[in-house]
Amino acid sequence: MKRKFTVPPAFYALLVYIVMILLSILSLKYIPVLAAPIFFSLIITYLFNPLVTYIEEKSRFSRGVISGILIMSLIFVVILLLVNLFPYMIDQLQNAAQKFPDIIRKFSKKIEVFSEYLSKNFSGYIGNIDVMGKIEEFIGGSLLNLSQILLKAFSSLYGVIFTLVYFILIPLFSFYFLKDQGKIEKTFYGLIPHRYRWRFKRKLIKIDRVLSSFIRGQAIVVLILSVLYSIGLSIIGLPFAILIGVFSGFGDIIPYFGTVVGFIVSLIVGFVHFQSIDKLLLIALIFLIIKGSENWYFYPKIVGREVGMHFVWVILSIIIFGQFFGFWGLMFAIPSSAVFKVFIDDFIKYYKESEFFKE
Repeated sequence: MKRKFTVPPAFYALLVYIVMILLSILSLKYIPVLAAPIFFSLIITYLFNPLVTYIEEKSRFSRGVISGILIMSLIFVVILLLVNLFPYMIDQLQNAAQKFPDIIRKFSKKIEVFSEYLSKNFSGYIGNIDVMGKIEEFIGGSLLNLSQILLKAFSSLYGVIFTLVYFILIPLFSFYFLKDQGKIEKTFYGLIPHRYRWRFKRKLIKIDRVLSSFIRGQAIVVLILSVLYSIGLSIIGLPFAILIGVFSGFGDIIPYFGTVVGFIVSLIVGFVHFQSIDKLLLIALIFLIIKGSENWYFYPKIVGREVGMHFVWVILSIIIFGQFFGFWGLMFAIPSSAVFKVFIDDFIKYYKESEFFKE
């Protein structure tokens, strides 16, 4: 008798998930004026929903009042940071953009002897490529472009309108997502046929657990890294310590990106400024201790084991998503891949329970 082939339900679930991820990334890429506020509002909702729920349970205030007070407080904090911190960061970026080409030139001169040695003895392998010239051009240009982008974001008419739309829509969406979370869930589940509702709800609970762990945990981790890197580099007297520290911490939203770039920049600045091997070893030790603490303590404790993925899986996710979808792909790479594991687990379970496996 010919065995009848049936498509496993896990396959349909995975297909729907892939389509949703693709639609989300493409929406952020091509209609950011609408999709981006919703995206950031959902992140805020994930971050603060447990706090709103806790206060609602412990007090007599309604969920709407608590959500409104929380959003107003966030707006106040953001304005305070923009007024006090933004001008300082812009000044630091402009200062870095002006000084970094000179720092790179000094760095290039200091290793000129080493470069000549390599060219003389290994010319067949490295040729006559001006490596330091390329590094100078890349880093100096990148910092200059970054400072110009930040300035233009608040100086051009389009940038002002875009920023105002974000400042209006993000708090507004966040308030209603927090306030009406129960109603939204009830309406959403009400659209699912009864025969699939429990299975669908159980799947969403798993996905929600992974996303909650990642978003809330990652936000706390990058803040801790930014503070630790800034303090560590400031203690040894590295120029632009806070700028490099903040970038190294927040840059690790894309795993390892902030740490690797921050470490390279710190070594170059330290080599020129200190002219001491001891200080360079201290810089390496600071990054080693802080990154090691993140991998072995902060990340498992704060983010949780559920999101933990193998290093190879992380790198592949970043390369694939970044290659096909650019910046927004990099932002989606790790959480999307972490949730992908939920569907892989279903496939494995379905396979082990199948007649093919048991025979």
